[in-house]
Amino acid sequence: MTQHEDAGPTPQGSPWRILLTVLGTLAVIGVEFVLLYGVYARATPVAQQRVVVAELAGTLDSAPRDLPALLDAAAARLAAAGADGDQVQVLRAAADGSVDEARADVAALSADLADHSSSLDTQAALAYTGMLVVASVGWMFWFRRLVSRHRRLQAEVTEQAALVASEGRLASLVRRSADVIVVLGTDGRVSYATDSAAGLFGVPVAELLGTAIHDRVRRADAEPLVALLDARPEGDAEVGFRLTRDDGRTVHVEGVFTNLLADPGVAGLVLTLRDVTARVELETQLTHQALHDPLTGLSNRRLLGDRLEHALRRRGSRDLTVVLCDLDDFKDVNDRLGHAAGDQLLLEVASRLRTVAREGDTVARLGGDEFALLLEDTGLAGAREVADRIHEWLAQPVVVEGETVSVSASIGLADVLAEGVTAEELLQHADVAMYLAKDGGKRATAVYEASLHSAALERLQLRADLERALGAGELVLHYQPTITLGLDDGLAPTVHGFEALVRWQHPERGLLAPVHFVPLAEESGLIVPLGTWVLQEACRSAVALQQPGRPDVAMSVNVAVAQLTAPGFVDLVHASLAESGLAPHLLVLEITETAVLAGADVVAPLLAQLRATGIRIAIDDFGTGYSSLSYLRDLPVDVLKVDKSFVDHVVRDEQGASLAEAIIAMGHSLHLTTVAEGVEDRDQATWLTSAGATYGQGYLWSRPVPLVQAAALLNGAERGVPAP
Repeated sequence: MTQHEDAGPTPQGSPWRILLTVLGTLAVIGVEFVLLYGVYARATPVAQQRVVVAELAGTLDSAPRDLPALLDAAAARLAAAGADGDQVQVLRAAADGSVDEARADVAALSADLADHSSSLDTQAALAYTGMLVVASVGWMFWFRRLVSRHRRLQAEVTEQAALVASEGRLASLVRRSADVIVVLGTDGRVSYATDSAAGLFGVPVAELLGTAIHDRVRRADAEPLVALLDARPEGDAEVGFRLTRDDGRTVHVEGVFTNLLADPGVAGLVLTLRDVTARVELETQLTHQALHDPLTGLSNRRLLGDRLEHALRRRGSRDLTVVLCDLDDFKDVNDRLGHAAGDQLLLEVASRLRTVAREGDTVARLGGDEFALLLEDTGLAGAREVADRIHEWLAQPVVVEGETVSVSASIGLADVLAEGVTAEELLQHADVAMYLAKDGGKRATAVYEASLHSAALERLQLRADLERALGAGELVLHYQPTITLGLDDGLAPTVHGFEALVRWQHPERGLLAPVHFVPLAEESGLIVPLGTWVLQEACRSAVALQQPGRPDVAMSVNVAVAQLTAPGFVDLVHASLAESGLAPHLLVLEITETAVLAGADVVAPLLAQLRATGIRIAIDDFGTGYSSLSYLRDLPVDVLKVDKSFVDHVVRDEQGASLAEAIIAMGHSLHLTTVAEGVEDRDQATWLTSAGATYGQGYLWSRPVPLVQAAALLNGAERGVPAP
């Protein structure tokens, strides 16, 4: 590519035009001189003749003595002055006459010469005027032509200057353009490059010139580029390749190839290139994110399914097995240590699974705490060995947030039992086997068997039914009363409050107790929406149970740790109270002792916030953790519920009675209310009353009943079991 070095050729006139201009000017001047001379030549004789006649007239006035001689001399002089013969003859003829006649003839001759002189003056004036007019008009036309030519030449110069400036601007823009323009010879060597090429190729432009461009292209991309340069197609062709720079960086470029060999201003093969490394890296990153788990970097479900489909198509007679791992009790880690600790644990598990996997195996995280391995060329025997190694690696303790955590997993194995099985079906088989392992006691391995499929699918169907039940109105609440111990008169129990217990009115299986679906809700994460419904419904029912003229009735609601630690739980409780109109002091939130201890750092502040608004906090199943005794004074708690396992032995087992008595005494010393759970006979109620328990709850007084029967218990319409 070239640049203009000057403003182009200077506009000049033709030499012939200049010569003609000079000759024309000289001719005009010559004509003027000739005309002037002609006027002078004609006027001079007449003037001389008039002088002769004037002198003769003067002499005649003095009465000369020799008139003929005088007239002959004057005639001779007049003839010498160029007078015509008639005029000369007039003077000679006058010599024969008198002086007076001579005077008259001379006067007539003088008058005639005067007329002739006047005529010549008029002619000269007309000639001068004509010459001036002709010269003026000629010079005017000539000047106008010069002006027109000057303007035309000036316009051409201006246009040429504008073109040069435009080309200069274009050249400057090209040199500074973000796109790189490289001109190549037919041998692929660089003959020209814009300034921006230095940034793209990583070397100065001067160093780039003369080098072969394909030497700087990645080997895998060089061959197609060389083939394009050799083919030299007409028109534009898109190109894309990777450059290897001297600093080791790989640059992705795209652009257009243009064959301008026939253009004399270029005479080369032009590559217009741009750096698309950032876009390619972003696309690669987005593709990786779409196919990999963002936390662990493992393959996600989509990528695993894709690889599984490909493996099934090319399997032939080779073995193919899917290993599905689900961590046991992972929710407890999240609830106790927080989600950040849970993520740290998942990262460690992912690292260990990578260690177990062989080269060519696919390790994936399917979501939550569920992982999978795709084992090609591996049957069930080899898959069992992999599962055993997974158990061994996971059994090694993990330090998370400064605390040692033990990890185990339930593993399901599924191989291809028949032709035509899809990737989704194979994953479902592994999922069924995994649930079989989990039901078998966790930290176990199970192999999918078609005979067990229906039972496992029933469990999966139950989980799907539960999700549907949350929106279909199939959940109901039953209410079990809490009885004030030591205040009844033997006629009817005194109801202090109720505990709301959820039931599932399954359309096919009938009324289901919590044991059939609550663990499933906790595993699937449905416990949060389930608990939200229970809380809101229990608050509304508590308001309905309040009766004028009788003491307020409290309502206890069980809260799972996952629900308590879910974002916005405190606001949810306040909104439920405000919506139902229930006073905060009538709501008791129950949380299990093991859950409180597992996440004391997270749970305790939340409980403190709730308790500060008047809501009471109860520890359910108290005593089963033992170690909680030393932490009890630091927890924001109002009520201790003595677990049924202690109540069962208060009458017949001295050790059991001692433990229950110690718990009740400790509650009194900490100014806590105590509730004994699972009271089933009058002897237990009598012992608990004597031990100082505040309230009792159990089948002795009433099973959990619907809201209408709960209201009847308050009215005394249903007595239940007589009080001791």
